[in-house]
Amino acid sequence: MMHEPFEIHRRVGLYALVALLCLAVAGGLGWFAYDRPEPLLWIGTGVLTLLALTLLRGTLDPSTPLFVADDHGVRLQTEDGWTGLLWDEMGEIRVEPRAGIRHDARVKVISLDGRKVFSTPVGLATTVDLEQAVAELARRRGPAAY
Repeated sequence: MMHEPFEIHRRVGLYALVALLCLAVAGGLGWFAYDRPEPLLWIGTGVLTLLALTLLRGTLDPSTPLFVADDHGVRLQTEDGWTGLLWDEMGEIRVEPRAGIRHDARVKVISLDGRKVFSTPVGLATTVDLEQAVAELARRRGPAAY
């Protein structure tokens, strides 16, 4: 029996909202910097504009998932493109909760030899929460485990 693929997508609306807020604050700061001879104001304007442009990159293709798990294995986006592993090629797949302020919850896929670790964020910035990821991956890994 084939299950629907489990996909993790970016929350495009959140990315767009934060980017627009950054641009609005950068615009106000730029207006203020234009009026005053203070170079630090221009630095703040530039930093907020760069942050907004970085966030807007996350809104370019909302239909492309960050992570897909199906009956055959998983595929996830990495810095180099897409990586795919069959269930029997994985040493471990786990969902790790948030660790402190700087480390979001993540789905971690470890290769069979343990040399490569791939990860995808889960939580506020994505369409999947931690519990849903745990349940969906357990459901797919169970029947496919060899």
